[in-house]
Amino acid sequence: MDKIKLMIVEDDPVWMQCISDYIEKENNITVVKQAYNKEEALQVDYNNIDVVLLDLTLLKDEGDEENLNGLEVARHLYEKGLKKIIMLTSWDEKDIILECFDTGVVNYITKTSYRDIPNAIREAFRGKVSLHADVTNVLVGELRKERKIKILTPTEREVYSLREQGLNKSQIADKLYKSVETIKRQLRIIKSKMQ
Repeated sequence: MDKIKLMIVEDDPVWMQCISDYIEKENNITVVKQAYNKEEALQVDYNNIDVVLLDLTLLKDEGDEENLNGLEVARHLYEKGLKKIIMLTSWDEKDIILECFDTGVVNYITKTSYRDIPNAIREAFRGKVSLHADVTNVLVGELRKERKIKILTPTEREVYSLREQGLNKSQIADKLYKSVETIKRQLRIIKSKMQ
């Protein structure tokens, strides 16, 4: 059987080397291309690539600021017909995870789970969309929270939402034209219902 041809997009040279060395130990996967930033990744000829392992936060060429430009690369690859993309990241936030899957990513793994990368590559190559434990734990936690939110009244949901946005009791009270004592009472009720 031919080896699975992998491209790695990773801005950290140390991580790039570690991941490449680890993957090259696999007898059915080979690293055929490497890109260290968004620009390099967008210029690659994708004809000879089966799977892409893509860092979510790539450093900008002109500076040190991180951003989520791996999403931009994922969208570009997907539009070019490369649909076997695994996002590699240190982020484990629900909204970012969902946005990655919206771009066509087939799996999402945090860097601490690098040992699971070879299996994820094989699954992606076979066309499987997978939820790594990193993703599953976050999404299940969010699903549980969303189910609990449904038992709140509309007013309680509004207070809960503002609290989740980082507003304190006084700010919530001002925004909803209520007293701080009313907000405190509602937050106690919300807490008891959410437990």
